[in-house]
Amino acid sequence: MSNNRVEEIKKEDKKAFKSFAIMMVISAIVGAIIGSGSIYLQEHMGNNLSDFLLNALMMITPYASLVLSILVIVVSVVIYSNSRKKLKLWNQSDEQEEIIDNIEEKLSYVLLFASVNLIIGFFFFGAGMGLFSEDSYGKVILFFFGFIVCVVSTVLIQNKVVNLEKEINPFLNGSVYDFKFSQKWLDSCDEAIKLNVYKSSFKAHKSVTNTCLILWIVCVLGYSFFDFGIMPLVMVTIIWLVQTVSYCIESIKCSKNKIN
Repeated sequence: MSNNRVEEIKKEDKKAFKSFAIMMVISAIVGAIIGSGSIYLQEHMGNNLSDFLLNALMMITPYASLVLSILVIVVSVVIYSNSRKKLKLWNQSDEQEEIIDNIEEKLSYVLLFASVNLIIGFFFFGAGMGLFSEDSYGKVILFFFGFIVCVVSTVLIQNKVVNLEKEINPFLNGSVYDFKFSQKWLDSCDEAIKLNVYKSSFKAHKSVTNTCLILWIVCVLGYSFFDFGIMPLVMVTIIWLVQTVSYCIESIKCSKNKIN
């Protein structure tokens, strides 16, 4: 490596370090404010805040999955129906290529809504375990019915969207009901779609890393001031480790394949 290149690297580090140092100072100040605020909340609200949040959660849990699922189903049906109508009118001319782009964008939002609803459904399923200690069998039945609707509707919506995508792009393969769907779908994608997947995956990796850092701070403060216990911190650390290690290992494998 030439001396000029070494100097360029040092200058780049020196320039970036100023912003880094300022950010560290700001983070320390914000951390001190959050820590002080947590102590204040713990002293003045303490268990009252936890009880209030828990009671509020127990009130909405029996109905949340069902209500959200019905809302997602209605929105998905409307978007899917409009997309299929537009597809029938598409004559595959270059002038109307934006019609397909618009259809695919809306279908992506449908998949987003369905996926978010499924994750929230699993959250409320876990939160609803406390309902079994109650005598209200009606709430328990409604709770289970809502979760079933959430899971089934998500799978059916994803299947409809994927099949419509395969009609638009005949080279795509894979069935939602296949346990190896993700790999088969990715293998059938062209280079443009794969590039989009890779960019999205890297963005997701960065987002999860930042989220884990924020959750780590929350868990540390909760452990110290609100008796969260050690388990939330352990779970966040496991997620952080899994996504970091898997990303690095996959990167190493790709580098080896490139060399070979």
